[in-house]
Amino acid sequence: MSSFTALVTLTLVATVNGHGYLSSPMSRTGLNAQAGPDTCPECTILEPVTAWPDLDSAAIGRTGPCGYNARVSVDYNQPGENWGQEPVITYTAGEVVEVQWCVDNNGDHGGMFTYRVCQDQAVIDKLLTQGYLPTEAEKQAAEDCFQEGLLPCTDVDGQTCEYSPDCSADQACYRNDWFTCKAFQGDGCAGVDNAPINSCYTSIAGGYTVTKKIKIPNYASNHTLLSFKWNSFQTPQVYLTCADIAITA
Repeated sequence: MSSFTALVTLTLVATVNGHGYLSSPMSRTGLNAQAGPDTCPECTILEPVTAWPDLDSAAIGRTGPCGYNARVSVDYNQPGENWGQEPVITYTAGEVVEVQWCVDNNGDHGGMFTYRVCQDQAVIDKLLTQGYLPTEAEKQAAEDCFQEGLLPCTDVDGQTCEYSPDCSADQACYRNDWFTCKAFQGDGCAGVDNAPINSCYTSIAGGYTVTKKIKIPNYASNHTLLSFKWNSFQTPQVYLTCADIAITA
C-alpha cells in the first residue's frame, strides 16, 4: 500500500466511524436533529487530534466545546433557531442527576468521557449570545474553563468509577474522575448500559445509550451549559456537545 493510499484510508476511518452525542439532557446538536436540519447529530467531531492517552492536550480550534458539524456546516457554539435560546432543563445545585449520551453502532471506538460545567458566566455568555460567533480564542477559553469545571465520577456516592482497561498506570488517561467505556476489544462504550440497538437515535447505524450520574456543582445560573466530551481510544477524535441548562441554588 502506498503512503498516499494509507493516508486516505486513515482519513476515511477517522471521518466515518465512531460517533456520539449528549442525548439527556438533549444537546444543541440533538435539538437541531429533532427539528430536521442536522442530519447527523453524532458528527460534531474534533479531528484529527491527539485524543489518547492525554485527554485534554488537543486545542479546541474551530470545533469549540459545543461542537462544529462539518457535514451540515453548523457551529453549535452560538444559539441557533432550534437550540440555545433557553435552558432545556433546570437542576438544583448539589443534586445528583442521571445523564446519557448516545453512541452509534457503526463505530464504537471505546475510550473515556466526561461532563463539565464552567462556572465563569462571562466566558459562557460568549456561547449564549444570539448572532455572535465566538472567536477560536474565546472557544479555547471556554474549553479551558470547562476543564476546570469537570464533574468527577467520584463525586457521586456509591457510583462505580473504574480505570479504563485500555489505559496503563503510567499513562495520563489512568484516572477515574472521568468515566470509562469498557475495553475497546470487548464491549466498548455500548457495554456500559448493554442497552438494545436503537435505544437512542443516531442517523448512521442506530444508537446505544451510555448512562451515568453526575453531581451538579454548587453554582447558580439562569442559563449556562453542560458540556459533554468523549475521547475516542481507537481513532484521533474527540466528540464535543453541549446542553443548555439552568442551575438554581
